[in-house]
Order: sequence, then C-alpha cells, then structure tokens
Amino acid sequence: MPAAWSTRRFVVTNLGVWLVMVIILVVVPDWLEQWMALELARGIGWAVAGLIWVVAVETEWKARFGPFSRASLQLVLWVGAALLAIWISEQANLRTGI
Repeated sequence: MPAAWSTRRFVVTNLGVWLVMVIILVVVPDWLEQWMALELARGIGWAVAGLIWVVAVETEWKARFGPFSRASLQLVLWVGAALLAIWISEQANLRTGI
C-alpha cells in the first residue's frame, strides 16, 4: 500500500473515530444525567469514548508516533472532542430550556 494512501486512511479513520467520540460525549452524559450527576455521567462518557479510541486507532498511533508526541497530540484531540461535546450539549439544553 502506498504511503500516501496509508496516511490518508489514517487521517480519515481518526476523523471518523474522533466524530464518534464527540457523539458519545454528547449522548452518553445527557442520557445518564437523569440517574446521576452530570460530572459522573461525563466521566463515564469519557471512559466509553476513550475505549473506542484505544480499540479503533491506538495501534496505528503507536506505530506512527513516539509516546510523548502521541500523548501530546491525543490530548489536544481528546480535549477538543470534550469541549465540542460540552458546547453541543449546552446549545441543545438552551434550545429545549433545560
């Protein structure tokens, strides 16, 4: 497989998994909030989203990046996903008046 195709597949796969993480970080806490505190529900959402990331793309990240660059890049991606999910959730709550 050519390197360009491999890189493109890596980027597209990561984008897809990142979007799934955002969706999980919106849906899971909002769904669980009726039974527990929002902070705990977000923690559970984070655990589920992190598990999806590790299963889907972590092996490829390990093959491409060293531990420090991998941790730094993933921190930016994960925090970005969490902030976007919180923003989406708050916007949805503002519209519904909750």
